[in-house]
Amino acid sequence: MQNSPKAPSRAGTRRLARPLIVAGAVISVLAAACSSSTKSGSGPVTLVVQNGAGGATGLLAAYATLNKEFEAQHPGVTIDFQTKTFDEVVSTAKLQLSGDNPPDVTQTNQGYQAMGTFVKAGLLQNLDSYAAKYGWVTRQSSALLELNGHFSADGVKMGQGPLWGISVTNAWIGLLMNMDVASRLGITKQPSTFAELEQDLALAKAKSTVPFQFGSANGEMPAWLLTTLLLSKGGPAAVNDVVFHKTGASLSSPTAAWAAQTMKTWASNGYFTPHWTAYKTDEVFGKFAKGDGLFSLGGSWLMPIPGTPEATKNFHMVVFPSVSGDGPNAVAAGDMPWTIPTHSKHHDLAAEYINFISSQKSADTLLTSGNMPSFSPPDLETALGAAKLPVPSQDAIKNGISVIEKGNPVPFVDWAAPALYDAIKASFDKLVSGSLSVDAFQAQLQKAYGPYVTSLG
Repeated sequence: MQNSPKAPSRAGTRRLARPLIVAGAVISVLAAACSSSTKSGSGPVTLVVQNGAGGATGLLAAYATLNKEFEAQHPGVTIDFQTKTFDEVVSTAKLQLSGDNPPDVTQTNQGYQAMGTFVKAGLLQNLDSYAAKYGWVTRQSSALLELNGHFSADGVKMGQGPLWGISVTNAWIGLLMNMDVASRLGITKQPSTFAELEQDLALAKAKSTVPFQFGSANGEMPAWLLTTLLLSKGGPAAVNDVVFHKTGASLSSPTAAWAAQTMKTWASNGYFTPHWTAYKTDEVFGKFAKGDGLFSLGGSWLMPIPGTPEATKNFHMVVFPSVSGDGPNAVAAGDMPWTIPTHSKHHDLAAEYINFISSQKSADTLLTSGNMPSFSPPDLETALGAAKLPVPSQDAIKNGISVIEKGNPVPFVDWAAPALYDAIKASFDKLVSGSLSVDAFQAQLQKAYGPYVTSLG
Protein backbone atom coordinates (compact mmCIF):
# COMPACT_ATOMS: atom_id res chain seq x y z
CA MET A 1 0.00 0.00 0.00
CA GLN A 2 -0.50 1.19 -0.75
CA ASN A 3 4.08 8.68 -1.08
CA SER A 4 7.76 12.39 -0.13
CA PRO A 5 9.97 13.10 2.88
CA LYS A 6 11.95 16.31 3.25
CA ALA A 7 14.93 14.87 4.98
CA PRO A 8 15.50 11.16 4.76
CA SER A 9 17.02 9.69 7.87
CA ARG A 10 16.99 6.35 9.57
CA ALA A 11 15.45 7.94 12.63
CA GLY A 12 13.13 10.82 13.37
CA THR A 13 10.21 12.35 11.55
CA ARG A 14 9.97 12.19 7.79
CA ARG A 15 8.11 15.02 6.14
CA LEU A 16 7.05 14.78 2.53
CA ALA A 17 7.91 17.67 0.26
CA ARG A 18 5.79 18.75 -2.68
CA PRO A 19 7.43 17.48 -5.89
CA LEU A 20 8.43 20.24 -8.29
CA ILE A 21 7.01 20.52 -11.79
CA VAL A 22 9.61 21.55 -14.33
CA ALA A 23 9.78 21.99 -18.04
CA GLY A 24 12.30 19.18 -18.24
CA ALA A 25 9.55 16.70 -17.45
CA VAL A 26 7.69 17.63 -20.62
CA ILE A 27 10.85 17.57 -22.67
CA SER A 28 11.77 14.12 -21.43
CA VAL A 29 8.33 12.80 -22.37
CA LEU A 30 8.80 14.04 -25.93
CA ALA A 31 12.24 12.50 -26.03
CA ALA A 32 10.86 9.17 -24.91
CA ALA A 33 8.21 9.26 -27.63
CA CYS A 34 10.91 9.77 -30.23
CA SER A 35 13.19 7.01 -29.01
CA SER A 36 10.96 3.97 -29.08
CA SER A 37 12.63 0.61 -28.77
CA THR A 38 10.41 -0.66 -31.56
CA LYS A 39 11.96 1.08 -34.53
CA SER A 40 11.20 -0.07 -38.04
CA GLY A 41 12.24 -3.65 -38.63
CA SER A 42 12.32 -4.72 -35.00
CA GLY A 43 8.89 -6.34 -35.22
CA PRO A 44 5.95 -6.22 -32.84
CA VAL A 45 6.57 -6.35 -29.11
CA THR A 46 4.26 -7.24 -26.24
CA LEU A 47 5.28 -5.43 -23.09
CA VAL A 48 3.98 -7.29 -20.03
CA VAL A 49 3.15 -4.81 -17.28
CA GLN A 50 2.02 -6.09 -13.89
CA ASN A 51 0.28 -3.87 -11.36
CA GLY A 52 -0.92 -4.42 -7.80
CA ALA A 53 -3.93 -2.11 -7.95
CA GLY A 54 -6.68 -4.72 -7.97
CA GLY A 55 -9.89 -3.10 -6.73
CA ALA A 56 -8.68 0.47 -7.40
CA THR A 57 -11.10 1.20 -10.24
CA GLY A 58 -10.20 4.87 -10.72
CA LEU A 59 -6.48 4.16 -10.85
CA LEU A 60 -6.93 1.25 -13.24
CA ALA A 61 -9.10 3.41 -15.51
CA ALA A 62 -6.34 6.02 -15.64
CA TYR A 63 -3.74 3.37 -16.50
CA ALA A 64 -6.00 2.04 -19.25
CA THR A 65 -6.03 5.51 -20.81
CA LEU A 66 -2.27 5.89 -20.45
CA ASN A 67 -1.62 2.46 -21.96
CA LYS A 68 -3.59 3.36 -25.07
CA GLU A 69 -1.62 6.61 -25.40
CA PHE A 70 1.68 4.77 -25.00
CA GLU A 71 0.72 2.22 -27.66
CA ALA A 72 -0.28 5.06 -30.01
CA GLN A 73 3.14 6.67 -29.55
CA HIS A 74 4.94 3.33 -29.97
CA PRO A 75 3.67 1.58 -33.12
CA GLY A 76 4.16 -2.16 -32.87
CA VAL A 77 3.97 -2.22 -29.07
CA THR A 78 1.09 -3.89 -27.27
CA ILE A 79 0.70 -3.47 -23.51
CA ASP A 80 -0.39 -6.63 -21.70
CA PHE A 81 -1.58 -4.98 -18.48
CA GLN A 82 -1.98 -7.63 -15.80
CA THR A 83 -3.84 -6.67 -12.62
CA LYS A 84 -3.33 -8.32 -9.25
CA THR A 85 -4.21 -7.31 -5.73
CA PHE A 86 -1.50 -5.94 -3.47
CA ASP A 87 -1.49 -9.19 -1.49
CA GLU A 88 -1.09 -11.27 -4.66
CA VAL A 89 1.87 -9.19 -5.79
CA VAL A 90 3.56 -9.41 -2.39
CA SER A 91 3.01 -13.16 -1.97
CA THR A 92 4.22 -14.17 -5.45
CA ALA A 93 6.94 -11.59 -6.13
CA LYS A 94 10.02 -13.54 -5.07
CA LEU A 95 9.09 -16.66 -7.03
CA GLN A 96 8.05 -14.62 -10.03
CA LEU A 97 11.14 -12.40 -10.12
CA SER A 98 13.42 -15.42 -9.66
CA GLY A 99 11.94 -17.16 -12.70
CA ASP A 100 12.97 -17.01 -16.33
CA ASN A 101 9.90 -15.15 -17.56
CA PRO A 102 8.97 -12.28 -15.19
CA PRO A 103 6.91 -9.28 -16.35
CA ASP A 104 8.77 -6.58 -18.24
CA VAL A 105 7.56 -4.00 -15.72
CA THR A 106 6.09 -4.70 -12.29
CA GLN A 107 5.12 -2.86 -9.16
CA THR A 108 7.26 -3.90 -6.21
CA ASN A 109 6.49 -3.08 -2.60
CA GLN A 110 8.84 -0.76 -0.74
CA GLY A 111 10.80 -1.70 2.33
CA TYR A 112 13.20 -4.38 3.46
CA GLN A 113 10.73 -7.24 3.10
CA ALA A 114 10.30 -6.67 -0.64
CA MET A 115 12.53 -4.23 -2.50
CA GLY A 116 15.51 -4.66 -0.16
CA THR A 117 15.33 -8.44 -0.42
CA PHE A 118 15.03 -8.40 -4.22
CA VAL A 119 17.84 -5.89 -4.64
CA LYS A 120 20.15 -8.02 -2.52
CA ALA A 121 19.25 -11.07 -4.63
CA GLY A 122 19.96 -9.24 -7.89
CA LEU A 123 16.38 -9.55 -9.10
CA LEU A 124 15.77 -5.88 -9.96
CA GLN A 125 17.42 -3.71 -12.60
CA ASN A 126 19.42 -0.67 -11.45
CA LEU A 127 17.59 2.36 -12.91
CA ASP A 128 20.26 5.03 -12.40
CA SER A 129 21.13 5.28 -16.09
CA TYR A 130 17.47 5.63 -17.07
CA ALA A 131 16.87 8.23 -14.35
CA ALA A 132 19.74 10.27 -15.78
CA LYS A 133 18.58 9.81 -19.36
CA TYR A 134 14.98 10.87 -18.73
CA GLY A 135 15.53 13.39 -15.94
CA TRP A 136 13.52 11.61 -13.27
CA VAL A 137 15.47 13.38 -10.53
CA THR A 138 14.07 16.71 -11.78
CA ARG A 139 10.45 15.52 -11.68
CA GLN A 140 10.21 14.21 -8.14
CA SER A 141 11.91 15.40 -5.01
CA SER A 142 15.05 13.46 -4.19
CA ALA A 143 13.46 12.56 -0.85
CA LEU A 144 10.47 10.92 -2.58
CA LEU A 145 12.79 8.89 -4.76
CA GLU A 146 14.91 7.94 -1.75
CA LEU A 147 11.97 6.68 0.26
CA ASN A 148 10.29 4.74 -2.53
CA GLY A 149 13.08 3.59 -4.81
CA HIS A 150 16.60 3.82 -3.38
CA PHE A 151 18.34 0.93 -1.66
CA SER A 152 21.97 0.03 -1.11
CA ALA A 153 22.99 -2.81 -3.42
CA ASP A 154 23.31 -5.17 -0.45
CA GLY A 155 19.69 -4.47 0.56
CA VAL A 156 20.74 -3.14 3.97
CA LYS A 157 20.10 0.61 3.80
CA MET A 158 16.75 1.92 2.62
CA GLY A 159 16.83 5.42 1.12
CA GLN A 160 20.47 5.11 0.02
CA GLY A 161 22.32 3.71 -2.98
CA PRO A 162 21.06 3.19 -6.56
CA LEU A 163 17.52 3.78 -7.79
CA TRP A 164 15.51 0.59 -8.31
CA GLY A 165 11.96 1.88 -8.69
CA ILE A 166 9.84 4.99 -9.10
CA SER A 167 6.34 5.69 -7.77
CA VAL A 168 3.83 7.33 -10.07
CA THR A 169 1.19 8.26 -7.51
CA ASN A 170 1.29 9.33 -3.91
CA ALA A 171 -0.87 7.30 -1.57
CA TRP A 172 -1.99 7.52 2.01
CA ILE A 173 -4.20 5.70 4.50
CA GLY A 174 -7.16 7.62 5.85
CA LEU A 175 -10.32 7.22 7.89
CA LEU A 176 -13.37 6.76 5.68
CA MET A 177 -16.58 8.19 7.14
CA ASN A 178 -20.18 8.03 5.95
CA MET A 179 -21.84 11.25 7.10
CA ASP A 180 -25.29 9.96 6.13
CA VAL A 181 -24.87 7.15 8.66
CA ALA A 182 -23.33 9.61 11.13
CA SER A 183 -26.33 11.93 10.82
CA ARG A 184 -28.76 9.10 11.58
CA LEU A 185 -26.71 8.37 14.70
CA GLY A 186 -26.72 12.02 15.81
CA ILE A 187 -23.04 12.54 14.96
CA THR A 188 -22.48 15.94 13.36
CA LYS A 189 -18.75 16.16 12.75
CA GLN A 190 -15.65 14.16 12.01
CA PRO A 191 -13.68 13.03 15.09
CA SER A 192 -10.76 15.32 15.89
CA THR A 193 -9.22 13.13 18.60
CA PHE A 194 -8.91 9.39 19.15
CA ALA A 195 -11.23 9.68 22.16
CA GLU A 196 -13.94 11.19 19.96
CA LEU A 197 -13.45 8.37 17.44
CA GLU A 198 -13.99 5.76 20.13
CA GLN A 199 -17.10 7.59 21.36
CA ASP A 200 -18.51 7.44 17.83
CA LEU A 201 -17.66 3.74 17.50
CA ALA A 202 -19.44 2.98 20.77
CA LEU A 203 -22.50 4.97 19.73
CA ALA A 204 -22.73 3.16 16.39
CA LYS A 205 -22.51 -0.21 18.13
CA ALA A 206 -25.19 0.77 20.63
CA LYS A 207 -27.50 1.69 17.75
CA SER A 208 -26.92 -1.56 15.82
CA THR A 209 -24.78 0.01 13.10
CA VAL A 210 -21.49 -1.50 11.97
CA PRO A 211 -18.98 0.87 13.61
CA PHE A 212 -15.89 0.00 11.56
CA GLN A 213 -15.93 -1.89 8.28
CA PHE A 214 -12.88 -4.13 8.41
CA GLY A 215 -11.51 -7.34 6.94
CA SER A 216 -8.45 -9.49 7.60
CA ALA A 217 -8.71 -12.18 4.93
CA ASN A 218 -5.60 -10.67 3.39
CA GLY A 219 -2.97 -8.91 5.43
CA GLU A 220 -3.44 -5.33 4.27
CA MET A 221 -5.95 -3.91 6.72
CA PRO A 222 -4.35 -5.37 9.87
CA ALA A 223 -0.99 -3.86 8.81
CA TRP A 224 -2.67 -0.53 8.03
CA LEU A 225 -4.50 -0.45 11.35
CA LEU A 226 -1.44 -1.40 13.38
CA THR A 227 0.68 1.33 11.76
CA THR A 228 -2.10 3.89 12.12
CA LEU A 229 -2.59 3.14 15.81
CA LEU A 230 1.16 3.31 16.49
CA LEU A 231 1.15 6.73 14.85
CA SER A 232 -1.98 7.86 16.69
CA LYS A 233 -0.56 7.02 20.10
CA GLY A 234 3.17 7.55 19.75
CA GLY A 235 3.46 10.11 16.98
CA PRO A 236 5.70 9.81 13.91
CA ALA A 237 8.70 8.53 15.87
CA ALA A 238 6.75 5.42 16.93
CA VAL A 239 6.74 4.29 13.30
CA ASN A 240 9.86 5.94 11.87
CA ASP A 241 12.15 4.61 14.61
CA VAL A 242 11.07 1.05 13.85
CA VAL A 243 11.19 1.32 10.06
CA PHE A 244 14.55 3.10 9.94
CA HIS A 245 16.06 0.91 12.64
CA LYS A 246 16.85 3.55 15.22
CA THR A 247 18.96 2.11 18.02
CA GLY A 248 16.67 0.69 20.67
CA ALA A 249 13.54 0.68 18.50
CA SER A 250 11.30 -2.28 19.27
CA LEU A 251 7.84 -3.68 18.67
CA SER A 252 7.80 -4.67 22.33
CA SER A 253 7.30 -1.02 23.28
CA PRO A 254 4.45 0.35 25.42
CA THR A 255 3.08 2.12 22.35
CA ALA A 256 2.95 -1.16 20.42
CA ALA A 257 1.25 -2.80 23.42
CA TRP A 258 -1.37 -0.04 23.42
CA ALA A 259 -1.97 -0.51 19.68
CA ALA A 260 -2.37 -4.26 20.08
CA GLN A 261 -4.71 -3.88 23.03
CA THR A 262 -6.79 -1.34 21.11
CA MET A 263 -7.26 -3.76 18.20
CA LYS A 264 -8.18 -6.51 20.66
CA THR A 265 -10.65 -4.25 22.47
CA TRP A 266 -12.31 -3.07 19.26
CA ALA A 267 -12.88 -6.68 18.23
CA SER A 268 -14.26 -7.71 21.62
CA ASN A 269 -16.54 -4.66 21.68
CA GLY A 270 -18.00 -5.67 18.32
CA TYR A 271 -16.70 -2.65 16.44
CA PHE A 272 -15.41 -4.65 13.45
CA THR A 273 -17.55 -6.03 10.64
CA PRO A 274 -19.26 -9.28 11.68
CA HIS A 275 -17.18 -12.23 10.40
CA TRP A 276 -14.38 -9.83 9.46
CA THR A 277 -11.94 -12.69 8.89
CA ALA A 278 -13.86 -13.63 5.74
CA TYR A 279 -13.44 -10.29 3.94
CA LYS A 280 -10.62 -8.97 1.79
CA THR A 281 -9.85 -5.27 1.44
CA ASP A 282 -11.76 -4.77 -1.81
CA GLU A 283 -14.80 -6.54 -0.34
CA VAL A 284 -14.71 -4.30 2.73
CA PHE A 285 -14.50 -1.23 0.53
CA GLY A 286 -17.45 -2.47 -1.51
CA LYS A 287 -19.58 -2.98 1.60
CA PHE A 288 -18.70 0.46 2.93
CA ALA A 289 -19.46 2.08 -0.43
CA LYS A 290 -22.96 0.58 -0.29
CA GLY A 291 -23.64 2.44 2.94
CA ASP A 292 -22.85 -0.33 5.40
CA GLY A 293 -20.89 1.10 8.31
CA LEU A 294 -19.94 4.40 9.94
CA PHE A 295 -16.17 4.20 9.47
CA SER A 296 -13.57 2.19 7.59
CA LEU A 297 -9.88 2.46 6.83
CA GLY A 298 -8.87 2.92 3.23
CA GLY A 299 -6.12 3.90 0.83
CA SER A 300 -6.42 6.95 -1.41
CA TRP A 301 -5.81 4.70 -4.44
CA LEU A 302 -9.22 3.06 -3.83
CA MET A 303 -11.00 6.24 -4.87
CA PRO A 304 -13.47 7.00 -6.29
CA ILE A 305 -16.17 5.46 -4.14
CA PRO A 306 -18.57 3.75 -6.58
CA GLY A 307 -21.74 5.68 -7.30
CA THR A 308 -22.87 9.03 -8.66
CA PRO A 309 -21.44 12.27 -7.24
CA GLU A 310 -24.82 12.93 -5.62
CA ALA A 311 -24.96 9.48 -4.03
CA THR A 312 -21.41 9.70 -2.65
CA LYS A 313 -21.27 13.36 -1.62
CA ASN A 314 -21.58 12.51 2.09
CA PHE A 315 -18.71 10.04 2.10
CA HIS A 316 -15.45 11.55 3.32
CA MET A 317 -11.81 10.52 3.60
CA VAL A 318 -10.21 12.26 6.57
CA VAL A 319 -7.06 11.98 8.63
CA PHE A 320 -7.22 9.31 11.35
CA PRO A 321 -7.19 11.29 14.62
CA SER A 322 -4.33 11.14 17.09
CA VAL A 323 -4.62 10.59 20.81
CA SER A 324 -3.12 14.03 21.45
CA GLY A 325 -5.06 15.80 18.72
CA ASP A 326 -1.81 16.71 16.93
CA GLY A 327 -1.46 16.36 13.20
CA PRO A 328 -2.25 15.91 10.47
CA ASN A 329 -0.31 12.64 10.63
CA ALA A 330 -0.87 9.64 8.38
CA VAL A 331 0.69 6.64 6.73
CA ALA A 332 1.70 8.21 3.43
CA ALA A 333 4.23 7.18 0.82
CA GLY A 334 4.46 6.59 -2.88
CA ASP A 335 2.22 3.88 -4.24
CA MET A 336 4.16 0.70 -5.00
CA PRO A 337 7.05 1.80 -7.24
CA TRP A 338 7.39 0.56 -10.79
CA THR A 339 10.46 -1.62 -11.32
CA ILE A 340 12.17 -3.62 -14.07
CA PRO A 341 12.96 -7.26 -13.26
CA THR A 342 16.54 -8.25 -14.04
CA HIS A 343 15.44 -11.33 -15.99
CA SER A 344 12.86 -9.53 -18.14
CA LYS A 345 13.28 -9.17 -21.89
CA HIS A 346 12.75 -5.51 -22.80
CA HIS A 347 14.62 -3.29 -20.36
CA ASP A 348 14.86 -0.19 -22.56
CA LEU A 349 11.22 -0.27 -23.62
CA ALA A 350 10.21 -0.94 -20.01
CA ALA A 351 12.12 2.18 -18.97
CA GLU A 352 10.33 4.18 -21.67
CA TYR A 353 7.03 2.97 -20.27
CA ILE A 354 7.95 3.99 -16.72
CA ASN A 355 9.13 7.33 -18.07
CA PHE A 356 5.80 7.85 -19.81
CA ILE A 357 3.52 7.01 -16.87
CA SER A 358 5.60 9.16 -14.50
CA SER A 359 5.45 12.28 -16.71
CA GLN A 360 3.56 15.52 -16.06
CA LYS A 361 1.05 14.74 -18.80
CA SER A 362 0.31 11.39 -17.23
CA ALA A 363 0.06 13.05 -13.83
CA ASP A 364 -2.79 15.19 -15.16
CA THR A 365 -4.60 12.05 -16.31
CA LEU A 366 -4.12 10.46 -12.91
CA LEU A 367 -5.50 13.49 -11.06
CA THR A 368 -8.51 13.69 -13.37
CA SER A 369 -9.35 10.12 -12.39
CA GLY A 370 -9.21 11.03 -8.69
CA ASN A 371 -5.68 9.89 -7.84
CA MET A 372 -2.93 11.87 -6.13
CA PRO A 373 -0.03 11.98 -8.60
CA SER A 374 3.61 12.42 -7.67
CA PHE A 375 3.39 15.80 -9.41
CA SER A 376 1.23 18.19 -7.41
CA PRO A 377 -0.44 20.82 -9.63
CA PRO A 378 0.49 24.48 -9.07
CA ASP A 379 -3.15 25.40 -8.39
CA LEU A 380 -4.77 22.44 -6.69
CA GLU A 381 -8.25 23.94 -6.27
CA THR A 382 -8.43 24.88 -9.95
CA ALA A 383 -7.24 21.44 -11.01
CA LEU A 384 -9.79 19.70 -8.79
CA GLY A 385 -12.54 21.99 -10.03
CA ALA A 386 -11.69 21.27 -13.64
CA ALA A 387 -11.62 17.55 -12.94
CA LYS A 388 -15.12 17.70 -11.38
CA LEU A 389 -14.18 14.97 -8.93
CA PRO A 390 -16.70 13.63 -6.41
CA VAL A 391 -16.31 14.68 -2.77
CA PRO A 392 -14.46 11.57 -1.50
CA SER A 393 -11.88 11.84 -4.28
CA GLN A 394 -11.34 15.53 -3.56
CA ASP A 395 -10.89 14.66 0.10
CA ALA A 396 -8.33 12.00 -0.74
CA ILE A 397 -6.23 14.46 -2.73
CA LYS A 398 -6.61 17.58 -0.57
CA ASN A 399 -6.18 15.86 2.80
CA GLY A 400 -3.35 13.75 1.46
CA ILE A 401 -1.48 16.82 0.26
CA SER A 402 -2.17 18.47 3.63
CA VAL A 403 -0.45 15.55 5.36
CA ILE A 404 2.46 15.77 2.93
CA GLU A 405 2.93 19.53 3.15
CA LYS A 406 1.82 20.40 6.70
CA GLY A 407 1.89 17.22 8.71
CA ASN A 408 3.90 14.11 9.36
CA PRO A 409 3.71 11.30 6.82
CA VAL A 410 5.21 7.96 7.87
CA PRO A 411 5.90 4.70 6.01
CA PHE A 412 4.09 1.43 6.66
CA VAL A 413 5.56 -0.30 9.72
CA ASP A 414 5.80 -3.64 7.89
CA TRP A 415 8.51 -2.17 5.66
CA ALA A 416 10.86 -2.57 8.61
CA ALA A 417 11.77 -6.25 8.10
CA PRO A 418 11.18 -8.91 5.42
CA ALA A 419 9.10 -11.19 7.65
CA LEU A 420 7.10 -8.50 9.46
CA TYR A 421 4.14 -8.26 7.08
CA ASP A 422 3.57 -12.01 7.27
CA ALA A 423 3.95 -11.93 11.05
CA ILE A 424 1.25 -9.26 11.34
CA LYS A 425 -1.00 -11.16 8.96
CA ALA A 426 -0.54 -14.48 10.78
CA SER A 427 -0.91 -13.08 14.30
CA PHE A 428 -3.69 -10.52 14.00
CA ASP A 429 -6.71 -12.83 14.02
CA LYS A 430 -5.25 -14.81 16.91
CA LEU A 431 -4.74 -11.60 18.87
CA VAL A 432 -8.20 -10.18 18.40
CA SER A 433 -9.95 -13.55 18.86
CA GLY A 434 -8.27 -13.97 22.24
CA SER A 435 -6.08 -16.97 21.45
CA LEU A 436 -2.96 -14.79 21.54
CA SER A 437 -2.21 -12.34 24.33
CA VAL A 438 -0.92 -8.84 23.71
CA ASP A 439 2.50 -9.87 25.01
CA ALA A 440 2.56 -12.93 22.74
CA PHE A 441 1.48 -10.83 19.76
CA GLN A 442 4.28 -8.38 20.39
CA ALA A 443 6.72 -11.25 20.78
CA GLN A 444 5.74 -12.61 17.36
CA LEU A 445 6.30 -9.23 15.73
CA GLN A 446 9.57 -8.63 17.55
CA LYS A 447 10.76 -12.09 16.47
CA ALA A 448 10.24 -11.03 12.85
CA TYR A 449 11.89 -7.65 13.43
CA GLY A 450 14.65 -7.80 16.04
CA PRO A 451 16.90 -10.58 14.67
CA TYR A 452 16.71 -9.07 11.19
CA VAL A 453 17.86 -5.66 12.40
CA THR A 454 20.67 -7.31 14.37
CA SER A 455 21.77 -9.25 11.29
CA LEU A 456 22.34 -5.99 9.41
CA GLY A 457 25.14 -5.06 11.81
